[in-house]
Amino acid sequence: MRRFLIVLLISATASLSTACMATRKFTRNEVKTSSDQLNTRIDSTKDELNGEIKETRDNVDRVNTRVTGVDGRVTDLDSRTTQGLTTLKGDVSNVDQKAGQAQSAANRVAGDVVILDQKFQNRNQFSVAGEKAVQFKFNSAKLEPTYKAILDEIAEMLTQNADAIVVLEGRTDSTGDQDYNVKLGERRVEAVRHYLAVDKNVPVYKIHEISFGAARPVAANNSRDGREKNRAVTMMVLLPRTPGEVAASK
Repeated sequence: MRRFLIVLLISATASLSTACMATRKFTRNEVKTSSDQLNTRIDSTKDELNGEIKETRDNVDRVNTRVTGVDGRVTDLDSRTTQGLTTLKGDVSNVDQKAGQAQSAANRVAGDVVILDQKFQNRNQFSVAGEKAVQFKFNSAKLEPTYKAILDEIAEMLTQNADAIVVLEGRTDSTGDQDYNVKLGERRVEAVRHYLAVDKNVPVYKIHEISFGAARPVAANNSRDGREKNRAVTMMVLLPRTPGEVAASK
């Protein structure tokens, strides 16, 4: 009986050992299979992650390319904007300059209008700037050379002042009839007028003339000296009076 138990124990031990060995082999196989599956999953996940990383990098590169393009366009826009502002500032400066010039011209015109208006208002208000006389021989309208210096002085006054005019008054002594004396006075006035206008280039519109004949003598005709003084052309240079002069005379 004892021998039987020993044999039974040995058999059980052998069976158990065989079972343990089989279990360990099975376990190793299962572990290896799980490890292979895990490695496969890890490799797959790694490949997926690498793909996603590559896609992300590609997206980043595309974004960087777009950003670079945008930066270039922004830089170009800034440059053109700066150039445009510079040009605009130059145009504004030119406009301001032209506006200033136009204002200056307008001010000059306004000043000229004021002066012209004053002259128009005072067109009949004159003051005598100078008075001279040229004498003639008896019954003659010939201009004597000795009086040309006086006429030159009158011409200079007329040419130096744009507003100056001259009034020529022809006269005679009381000898002869009235009509003849008026015509003789006209010939004497014409001699003076011709010298001023032709020889001295005085504008004819500045010359005003009249012949009194013997009607308005400058001296008495009852003496030789008086009659010589009446055989003359009196010249009066007139200038428009300023507003102050007109106001002072009132």
